[in-house]
Amino acid sequence: MKLALIHPQIIRSTGVETFLIEFAKRLVTAGHELTYITSLTTPEIGAALPGRWELLPRIRGSATMRMWHFNRLAPRAAAEARVDLSIGFGRTCAQDIHRNGTGTHRLYGNLLPLWQRYSVKHLFELHLERRLYTGRETRRFVTSSARVASQLQGIYGTDGERFHILSPPVETQLFKPAENRANVRELLCRKLQTDTAKPVLLFISLSHRRRGLEPLLEAMKSTDATLWIAGKGLNAVQRDFVNRNDLSSRVRVAPVTSNLVELYQAADWFVHPTQYDAFSNTVLQSMACGLPGLVSVMDGAVDHVRNGENGFMLYHPQQPQELASRIQEALSLGETQWQALSNAARETVVSLTWERHMAEWAALLD
Repeated sequence: MKLALIHPQIIRSTGVETFLIEFAKRLVTAGHELTYITSLTTPEIGAALPGRWELLPRIRGSATMRMWHFNRLAPRAAAEARVDLSIGFGRTCAQDIHRNGTGTHRLYGNLLPLWQRYSVKHLFELHLERRLYTGRETRRFVTSSARVASQLQGIYGTDGERFHILSPPVETQLFKPAENRANVRELLCRKLQTDTAKPVLLFISLSHRRRGLEPLLEAMKSTDATLWIAGKGLNAVQRDFVNRNDLSSRVRVAPVTSNLVELYQAADWFVHPTQYDAFSNTVLQSMACGLPGLVSVMDGAVDHVRNGENGFMLYHPQQPQELASRIQEALSLGETQWQALSNAARETVVSLTWERHMAEWAALLD
């Protein structure tokens, strides 16, 4: 089948682009002929992805202008490529299938500071989202979770028959429980200067405000545990909070170069009190490593969490007292109960392989 993949930039950057690159490689392996419609890539990626490249002009100016320009040119380029189907991954309104990897911008925008919420860029993104889901230029929508599909249908009144739910894949051969968890835990605790006698909570984020670090730090004041923070360091305000509340001995920032697999394998609980996420890969990765989590209901990945069976749900993640209470509930479990949750977490996601994901796409494309 001849397919066009449409995205403003095909580089190694966000989770959407990382997915697109691996997805393209597997489509080529399956025998499809690809055309890449973009305005930015790199020689490395161009050489790694066989197919025809249609590089659209990348105009100077604001991000809003580039978004408008690409959205204007991409549908025409897809039509001229004479492909069987076109698949869009960004803020384009006209393609056969749109794969939503970022969730509902309308809801995400409510979390932005006031000055960003009323910026030209944000308002234009809202315009494009409304046009995408209320128009007929795109036939089908692929979302990572039923939660996101439901949000979009509720906001824009889009016909539910146009949505297909395809859970993201997880590399279960990489993300797996340690063969000797006790050894990995002891080594990591030494490396991060952590008291091995205390339970370890793991928090991973590149956007601490949205992912709920502040209420988590507040909850740590009444929690007898250690918190490992990975992905991004603390800002001055957060460091001051840690110092003022005598948390410096129990809060550790893992180096950027830290191996996430080892962190998952060594921690006792994954804590994810996000205010909004379309679908955090970290949730599936932690579960694949046998690390049970406390996962916010505001993340689409919570579709895979069965409360009390393979993890716990956080219903009000921004309320520090409730967050502290849920953490205490998790920490009160015995080793047998924890192991049961660990086994169930791994079992839940072990079948979510790339092979299964591509088979689901094949059925959709047919």
